[in-house]
Amino acid sequence: MINKLKSLSVGLFNAGSLGTGHDELIATVLRYDVDILAINETWLREGEDEKAPVVPGYKLRHTPRPRGPRLRDRGGGCGFYVKTSIKTPV
Repeated sequence: MINKLKSLSVGLFNAGSLGTGHDELIATVLRYDVDILAINETWLREGEDEKAPVVPGYKLRHTPRPRGPRLRDRGGGCGFYVKTSIKTPV
């Protein structure tokens, strides 16, 4: 079965870190009711999914920034909050 959408709403949010500012992000997603919210500057590293806010009705898909040669490297990374009703690859 193919899920055909008549329209798809997409938003963009510069998180500056998904480890902080959870209330603002959740309020933004719920206020605008987008199907997919693109996030830049997630600042999440591999295995830090639990630091990101849980948004009811959405799943997070993200790609962390690769670690550089300097331990102080931070920032970067991108992700998407996608409505659970939209099928995405694992």
